[in-house]
Amino acid sequence: MIDYVVYGKIIIDDIRLKNGEIVRNQLGGGGPQGAFGARLWDSSVGILTRSGTDMHPGPKAALEIIGINLEGWVQYEDLPTPHGLMAYDENEYMLGEIDFQARKEAFMRKMGEMLSRELPIPERYQTPKVIHLITEYTKEPMANLALQMKRETGTIYSLEPIIDWHHWSNRDEMIDYFPEVDIVTPDWPSASGIAGSESPLEVVKFWSKLGPDLVAIRHGAKGSYVWDSKLDQIWHVPIAKVDTVDPTGCGNSYGGGLMVAWEKYRDARAAGAAGTVSASYLAKTVGVPPVTAKLESEASLILEKLLDQITLL
Repeated sequence: MIDYVVYGKIIIDDIRLKNGEIVRNQLGGGGPQGAFGARLWDSSVGILTRSGTDMHPGPKAALEIIGINLEGWVQYEDLPTPHGLMAYDENEYMLGEIDFQARKEAFMRKMGEMLSRELPIPERYQTPKVIHLITEYTKEPMANLALQMKRETGTIYSLEPIIDWHHWSNRDEMIDYFPEVDIVTPDWPSASGIAGSESPLEVVKFWSKLGPDLVAIRHGAKGSYVWDSKLDQIWHVPIAKVDTVDPTGCGNSYGGGLMVAWEKYRDARAAGAAGTVSASYLAKTVGVPPVTAKLESEASLILEKLLDQITLL
């Protein structure tokens, strides 16, 4: 059986780096990035995701060598793999696609068609310890499946909510849904906007009342804030300092690492630190790197040092 299952999209990214250079055909999307974050801490990780059969050889090879189980990867001959062109502001928050308005309609149409297809669940994915969803839709079939797993087998349900913090189109449905999940890890613009505050302490206090057992709020280069219902303490986890090359996927990777460490240790500090270390490997490279024994050993050493830097908020 696969212990940790990550559900998220595959998107092939062209990325504008800080120096203005555009790097093309990189493996992206929350699915591979979240799966990498989880795989750094455990070998029993599978991905539920979709793509076309048209994937460029580079990102296809990158997905195959992360070190995760790929039985849940479905490829369609009649649908193209979504393609994005990404850029970031000075705080490393995503601006969205370059020339987004001109491309948005076609992108969303292709994505909607792909997400409407049934995604079979491999037998070995049906009783995981944790299922982690990266999604903006609370009513999609995978969200219903995650709830079913939680109720019937005790699977921990972890959610990285993609919230439309520009227009708040899915704000209310997300807030209503949070009591159903065990872990929630929003980004800072969503978390602070919903809480109506720019104070990290006040924002986490607000989110601590929304229902999940573990809340982890990702605040880019400022680190993250974690809280769990058992200890009712709020911690600030600083970033693991690296030379940032590309922030694409850091938040997704954080969520994958966080959910594995939470299941193993039930410690918000350890979970936040593991997520932070996972994110750091996405920050210092372009694309998604393979997980090697050397990388795992290095990550454990970084984790030990980072745990000493966590402070009460």
